[in-house]
Amino acid sequence: MKNLIYVSLIAGLFAACGPMQSVNNMKAEANKQGVQRFYDQVINAHNPAAADSFCTAEFVDHNPAMGHSGKGMDDLKASFKDFFAAYPDVHITANMIATNGDTIMAMVTMTGTNSGPMMGHPATNKQVNIQGTDIMVLKDGKATDRWGFFEDMKMMQQLGMMPEMGAAPPTDAMTKK
Repeated sequence: MKNLIYVSLIAGLFAACGPMQSVNNMKAEANKQGVQRFYDQVINAHNPAAADSFCTAEFVDHNPAMGHSGKGMDDLKASFKDFFAAYPDVHITANMIATNGDTIMAMVTMTGTNSGPMMGHPATNKQVNIQGTDIMVLKDGKATDRWGFFEDMKMMQQLGMMPEMGAAPPTDAMTKK
């Protein structure tokens, strides 16, 4: 009889956890879909104004683009405008999106052609294809913080702004002192 009570208690605990797990799974799936919509409606649609639907007014980008503070929606939108001017055909493909509570991690591929000025440099008209990782914290379904890590060196090499790893330095660089 005592064993039956323990078995019933354990079964009850597992049954009680089931609905909670289902709610967490639904929230995780909604967060994943929200991040995918952000990539589609803001970046792939080249629509900085749509960021209001996905980010809080106090949004912080902890790895802002050069010349940007990373603080607030105005700076985020200005950063996107600069980015879209440099890469008018930019496209982000989410290869994987994972969640841990309200923290989202996305592994992405970015492609585009640098056909506009970028960071004070003229357009190279060269294509880039790089990998990156975005980590975002959400509150009530909107991003409050972002950390982004992309293959910047690979991008600079693809644009011809940096030599390939292991390449000999230009001969004129060796003669200058």
